[in-house]
Amino acid sequence: MPESSIGPYQMPAKIVEVQRGIYEIFLPLPMRPTIVNVYLIDCGKGQWTLVDTGMNTPDSVATLEDAFTQAGTRLEDLTVLLGTHHHVDHFGASATIRKRAHARTYLHELEVERANRMINLPPPSANPDVHAFFTGHGFPIDRYPIEGMRPAWMGTDQYNPVLQPDQYLRDGDTITVGDRRFEVVWTPGHAPGHSVIYLPREKTMIVGDHLLPRITPHVGIYPSGPTNPLNDFLASQRKVQRFTVELVLPAHGAVYQDHRHRANQLIEHHRYREAEILDLVKRTPRTAFDVAEEIFGNEERPIFHVMAATFETLAHLEFSRVEGRARRFERNGRIVWQSV
Repeated sequence: MPESSIGPYQMPAKIVEVQRGIYEIFLPLPMRPTIVNVYLIDCGKGQWTLVDTGMNTPDSVATLEDAFTQAGTRLEDLTVLLGTHHHVDHFGASATIRKRAHARTYLHELEVERANRMINLPPPSANPDVHAFFTGHGFPIDRYPIEGMRPAWMGTDQYNPVLQPDQYLRDGDTITVGDRRFEVVWTPGHAPGHSVIYLPREKTMIVGDHLLPRITPHVGIYPSGPTNPLNDFLASQRKVQRFTVELVLPAHGAVYQDHRHRANQLIEHHRYREAEILDLVKRTPRTAFDVAEEIFGNEERPIFHVMAATFETLAHLEFSRVEGRARRFERNGRIVWQSV
């Protein structure tokens, strides 16, 4: 076990030293999950690395500043900023932080593309391809107006990402900061350029949303691609199992130890869900939306959750098609699926 991993000393300002010189910081989110964990690492020689940033809200940035003080440094002294992926709760304050700290900032190239797209994304009604994608997969626009698909933070300063990092994260690269070595492990699935950060000497892995201890990260198909993200996600779960890890540091939930067990749980969850979906479309072809209502329930839910359920179901159906267990065809202007 690492020197002080489980049962660490609780510090003020929502910060915990989970391993010598590695601090977990709990930042507030105005949504569910209500907390995101980011990680501040003392790299020695006066150098510090931060993995992920939280959202760009006054409350979150103030909490981050206070946590830096408790760790014995200042936001302005940050040396390197690493983003696991572009999502608002992970990279939303990166431009604010870099402006103050001038920290060298890294993000995977595919995530840079996504961040730029999010900033410049037109309303769905202005994009006929998006409208056709939703309706083609059975999403009832009359029941769930497409404008409601935009998160409340979109178009606000709560998302202030670095749109051109100093360097891209690339699979297999090693980033040296002071006395620390950070290995980049590309883990597409939840996001196309999602990357986890491995500290080989400490046998510690900072996993972002890839290996959450209690919940499964969203994996869905959207008009901008990729085309088979569930296959990417499952391959990424197998990939991380090749590493020797004694401490797992997730973005949501508690730190834990057995990353291989958790990866296997996530793989089995998706295998079970695939079987459940294939059983539903065995006799009667259905759209992704219809299948999602059966799987996730059709009770009243926020529009964004209904959308996520639909396109997560679509990811399963497309994975099954590629694997030869389902087929897709068009019926009455809708794309429907049936198990083979």
